[in-house]
Amino acid sequence: MSTRSGRSAAASVLAVAVIQVVAFAITTAIWVGSTIFAGGACAPRCDWSGADLAGVVYYLVAVVMFVCTAAAARFARRTEKDLTWVPLAASAGIVAGLLIALRLVQAAMGS
Repeated sequence: MSTRSGRSAAASVLAVAVIQVVAFAITTAIWVGSTIFAGGACAPRCDWSGADLAGVVYYLVAVVMFVCTAAAARFARRTEKDLTWVPLAASAGIVAGLLIALRLVQAAMGS
């Protein structure tokens, strides 16, 4: 059974996770804006499988970061530890995933 401070620790992690959700929304908007119109510009020479892989990389990194935040909330509830740094690090991980994916798209587009 979790204690009040355990629930409070988990709630703190989830409250900071709002930053992670905002980071995901912004990076997804950047991802879509950077890739949705890219296909027409280089259609004859694009590596479409590489571009698809870049999308998979971005979304996979984001899912892993959200899973880490959920695990941290659960762990914080059980151990009553302050793990509010986890969603902050996960937000940085999402941004890093975006940068990696954008680089992969550029390479696939032949830039």
